[in-house]
Amino acid sequence: MTIKNIEKTIYEILDEPFWPKDLEAMNAYERTHDDCDGDRSQLLTVMFSGDSDAWIKTNCPHYMSLRFRTPLGGGMSPRVRNALLILAMAIKKDNEDHPQE
Repeated sequence: MTIKNIEKTIYEILDEPFWPKDLEAMNAYERTHDDCDGDRSQLLTVMFSGDSDAWIKTNCPHYMSLRFRTPLGGGMSPRVRNALLILAMAIKKDNEDHPQE
């Protein structure tokens, strides 16, 4: 699949509401970031409420950033990194279509 086809598919996905059959509402999906240095408590958590609203949080002290590296950089969560790219594209598109002041 080419990059152009991947981007086209991502934008098609972003423009249609959907619910993946393998996800459950009220279930926390968590992943430790790549620079945790063994501290498995530093998590990115995504959860969906019963009405399908999305909730995202981190539990890192002092607003520490979480890093999900590329596989070439030693990343252990390449799918999470790809999903975060899609999240960034969604934010960009919503900001363009519905600017917040």
